[in-house]
Amino acid sequence: MSSQEAHLSRPSQSWLGKLHPYFKDPEHVLVLKLDVLLLVWAFSVIAGLLKDMDQSGTTQAYVSGMKEALSLYGNELVEFTTYFSIGYAIFLVPAQMVQTRVRPSLFLPLCEIIWGVLTLVTYRARNAQTIYALRFFLGVFESSSWPGIVSLIFNWYTPRELGKRVAIFGVSGVAGNMFLGILQAALYKNLNGVNGLEGWQWLFIVSGIITVAWGFVGLFAIPDAPGYTRALYLSKEERILAHDRMSHNGAKTADLVSWRLVYKKIRLLIASPIAYLFLGAYLQFAWSQRANSYILLYLKGVKDASGEPMYSTYTVNLIPLGGYSISIVCNIGLNALSDWKEWRWQVACGAAGLQLVATAVLSAWPDSHPTILAFYFLTYATSAWGYALIAWLAIILRKEPEARSILVAFTVTLVYVGHATIPLSAWKTSDSPRYPIGFPMAAAFSVGSIVLMLGMRYCIRRYAEILDYGLDWKGNHGEVAVEDASEVITSEDKFPKNGVRSQCSTQD
Repeated sequence: MSSQEAHLSRPSQSWLGKLHPYFKDPEHVLVLKLDVLLLVWAFSVIAGLLKDMDQSGTTQAYVSGMKEALSLYGNELVEFTTYFSIGYAIFLVPAQMVQTRVRPSLFLPLCEIIWGVLTLVTYRARNAQTIYALRFFLGVFESSSWPGIVSLIFNWYTPRELGKRVAIFGVSGVAGNMFLGILQAALYKNLNGVNGLEGWQWLFIVSGIITVAWGFVGLFAIPDAPGYTRALYLSKEERILAHDRMSHNGAKTADLVSWRLVYKKIRLLIASPIAYLFLGAYLQFAWSQRANSYILLYLKGVKDASGEPMYSTYTVNLIPLGGYSISIVCNIGLNALSDWKEWRWQVACGAAGLQLVATAVLSAWPDSHPTILAFYFLTYATSAWGYALIAWLAIILRKEPEARSILVAFTVTLVYVGHATIPLSAWKTSDSPRYPIGFPMAAAFSVGSIVLMLGMRYCIRRYAEILDYGLDWKGNHGEVAVEDASEVITSEDKFPKNGVRSQCSTQD
């Protein structure tokens, strides 16, 4: 009997097992703990509520009074994104490499606390130049977040659990925008003018304070990886089970490793066609998704029959909630389907096709406000595209935790390079609301991504050995790859104390 089977054969000793028979299974208790602590923390912070409050808050503030207060009548709104993206792109890969050497449970919360402080002080900005500098350093410290959390999810959830969790992680950004719209509307209505501050200034104050506080929670919530976790909420048996169940599903989890192993994985990625196909497919997903980023500007500019604004500032902040709701339902629903049926590329290609239809209609810009708004909302239904693709990558590179972390980081780096440059010509504020370059480009990206995802499918069908032996499958065909033990860094609080490595080998 394997160690995992032995653990599963014993009923859970948790008090939860006394409340419901479902939790007599120790694996169910383990997954619940991860969902309640790791996933909720990630949902609230990393690429989620607080991160999007910090990023999207600038757009919300812009349409809620900051434009007039700071005389931002040029292309400053797009340039704010550009400066953020520059800082994010430069430090994204280095931040992920640091996390192969330093515990994420220390590194991620520290970065979050710093970006919370930077968000808070934005309320004191008096001109665009100050915001440019703050946005750059926000990008630097937020660069650890998105791929860092993706790596954590990859390390703790099995393939049957992964799609839904990645989807929840993905829609956290949408939920952040929903919460932000409600918050900004409430602040504008109730705090505008309080203590001499405008509603948009209160948005940065509230966002910053919450972000700093939640950063300290991360010191407890982040469990690192199964092989070297020191999470207080996981028992010795649960740590062993966490490692064993990933191994049972053919996945190798991350470790603290040497620079030599990191460089080896980078060389393997450079030589792999899978890396380039995923890179191109995901980049085009991310860049196409900007099609609904400026819906607030469209809504603010809509006029009624008398030539007056159709919507108040309060209403402008609330209307996108409908689109965000569509995004959450479709993302979680489609990715749950991808878990159930193992439809990874099918869900991704289907959502990309839907994006193609929506952006093609917006490219034509029909002379109907309801039609435009309907197809704007349709673009929100397509975010399952990218998260199904990420879950698929985790399964393809299940033997390569370091390689997949580096690949995701490099991919997001190029995403933000695009975010820093493409909007300057494709999504110019002066081109609002028709965006004659942006919408056709988004449609073209949808087509390109579908082609590359089909290329990934062909590649995996032809070289299926990658699933079992990793990127170096030619050198290890017929046996599981085993790294040099000197490439894995050990520490005094690892396995002898928590009991994992005394019963689980370094390799799967």
